[in-house]
Amino acid sequence: MARKRLGFMQLTIMCGFSLYYAWYLITFFGIFMTAPTEASFAEMHLGQVAFFGSSVIATIVVIGLFHHAGNVAIGHTRFLYLASFVPGLLLPLFVLIGSVVGYPPLPVFYLACVLSGASVAIGFMLWEDLTTHCYLNHGVLAHGAIFCAGGIVFLTCTFALSSIGSCIVAILLLSLSTALLAFIMPRCDALEDKPVEPVRAYFRTTWHIDIVVAVINIAFGYAFMLLYQLDQAVLLAAMGIAIACDLGVSLVIGRGKWIVFAGSARICAAFASCALIVLVLPGHATEIIALCTLVAFWFIFRTMNGGALTDLANHHDCSVLYCSTRGKLPANAGFTIGLALGIGAIACGSADVVRTFAPLGLVAVFILTSLFFLPFDNESTTAGYKTLALVDMHQSPDTGQRRACETIIARCKLSPRESEVLTYLVKGRNAKHIAEKLFVSESTVKTHISNIYRKVGVHSQQELLDQLDRM
Repeated sequence: MARKRLGFMQLTIMCGFSLYYAWYLITFFGIFMTAPTEASFAEMHLGQVAFFGSSVIATIVVIGLFHHAGNVAIGHTRFLYLASFVPGLLLPLFVLIGSVVGYPPLPVFYLACVLSGASVAIGFMLWEDLTTHCYLNHGVLAHGAIFCAGGIVFLTCTFALSSIGSCIVAILLLSLSTALLAFIMPRCDALEDKPVEPVRAYFRTTWHIDIVVAVINIAFGYAFMLLYQLDQAVLLAAMGIAIACDLGVSLVIGRGKWIVFAGSARICAAFASCALIVLVLPGHATEIIALCTLVAFWFIFRTMNGGALTDLANHHDCSVLYCSTRGKLPANAGFTIGLALGIGAIACGSADVVRTFAPLGLVAVFILTSLFFLPFDNESTTAGYKTLALVDMHQSPDTGQRRACETIIARCKLSPRESEVLTYLVKGRNAKHIAEKLFVSESTVKTHISNIYRKVGVHSQQELLDQLDRM
């Protein structure tokens, strides 16, 4: 199959998402390095907990609205542009005003963090849903390119600009990305309001993955907080290394190769556990190596997780909007807990707590979750569990099913139009849905379905699916 080159819309979407990600990094990481300067370490960084905690709450609210509506229609309203844009300006504006005339009281700072965190949940939801409709051939590679490009912009601004300059750039980045979002959305394919119940049922059966993902991100949040307290220059260097590692991993695993999600989660947990053990060892160098390793795997995990969720949605013909929003909830919740644990450990003022007991406790939790909540692939009985992998965003749902369809098409001599209808039938779609997709009448589709059943020798869609399974 010939590779499709990136066109104008694809590049525009990648650029817009990269600008949005750069705004997120500047707002969440860069701003907390400088403001408000008169606050204590714990008081200032509690704003980060409020930021991420608010994004978790906003995500839960959006998921609840999806459940109430039964589909993702609410995610395609233009009101969400403003819901992402206006609150997202507050934290950069707070620091900008504070740097010029003095910082307002801490409660105002926390309110700005809460509102900005809520905007992040909505903004990522919009952009990640949009990337599905830009025909990027490799989802993981696209996520890696977007995140790394945004990270480079963030590092450049942080090193080259003052606090005021970074805030101005953050405001411009959010404004430009929102304008691009409003420009792109009407010009893309119509976004389907797919039902959420199928993928909701899937997530109900994979709660063990949620636990492992949350625990992994606890360590990531904990590491970031220690780096803030240790040395901000080291934190920036660690993020630079992490961006380079993320790009390398994306190039290796993002070109259509399969990686079982359970295995990738176990790999991240193993490296995080090793890094936490190294953190306990004496020596400043080992401490920096351990924390940098955790930061690097945070970036890598975000790319792998985003690609895996997109792949899950495409393989099951479900809503990417819902999969991405629901799938990242445990990761964000775990990261919030990790930030809070890091602040609490630092506030205790005890080196033993920060450097020894807390890391060893996290290692123990990692081991327990890996043993009891993440079964090996051949032990899993959850339907579709092993299909959650990092592959091409628009690859066919199932290779075995595709080959069975090809066999039926050749053996039964189906026409090109009947072959198209067959591909929708095997996904469980009804005549009305197929008619809308193929731009034909429903009666025409029913005629094609009858012909398919007659040629294959079945009498219903379920019999057709059963025959495919046997093949």
